[in-house]
Amino acid sequence: MDEKRQQKEEKEIDLIPLLKALASRIWLMLLIGVLFAGIAFGATKVLIKPTYRCGFTAYVNNDSGSDKLTQQDINAGKQLVNTYVNIIRSNTILDAAAESAHLNYSYSQLKGMVSASVQGDTEIINVYVEHQDPQTAYILANAIAQTAPTYMSQIVEGSSMKVIDYPMYSDKRYKPDYIKYAVLGFLVGAVLVAVISIIQYLTDDTVKSDAELEPRFSYPILGIIPDVRSAGNSKNGNYYYRYGSDADYAKSPKEG
Repeated sequence: MDEKRQQKEEKEIDLIPLLKALASRIWLMLLIGVLFAGIAFGATKVLIKPTYRCGFTAYVNNDSGSDKLTQQDINAGKQLVNTYVNIIRSNTILDAAAESAHLNYSYSQLKGMVSASVQGDTEIINVYVEHQDPQTAYILANAIAQTAPTYMSQIVEGSSMKVIDYPMYSDKRYKPDYIKYAVLGFLVGAVLVAVISIIQYLTDDTVKSDAELEPRFSYPILGIIPDVRSAGNSKNGNYYYRYGSDADYAKSPKEG
């Protein structure tokens, strides 16, 4: 029990110099972090082309033929909404929309541009078109909004789809987020320096001072052998030894 307790205390004490070692390299962490942030920002600017997104929202309803909307219609509409999300990205609707907008894209290209999702626990779906040209994104999104309701009522009988908000043109960049990549690059650089510092600290088994000997090896210090390099000649021809740093020796009175 005493040995385990001693090891635990040593680990807790060793955490303090580890933190000091990391604190002494904060400037390096910041420097490398800023360097990595600049690299990430520049690489994103050069390698990743910006894309723009345009979309619309639509309401899905199950038509029971009644003049009034019943709870059964609402529940059926909630079940249909996931089906609509998948159908709206089908070959039939996307090809019809691209043809009406005079866009020459294959189905695989169109499917890669278009995404659809359910808005919470509702019967509302969001449809988005993402493209490197904002004008193309707007044209295709508007074509889908015009084409999809007609095809939906034909494909899913007894249901209807109504557009709530039609697409609006926007030239605001959607992707990439340059700030996010720069922050990520900064974190990678700072963490890399921290990890290297921790590894260097943990693998460094050199004794830096006599104060480390007793807690590390559990043996008392009986004496200290002076450094012969610090020996000098006195005026009477005898050798003398000094301890501590050169600055401490400079402040102490010299032997005559």
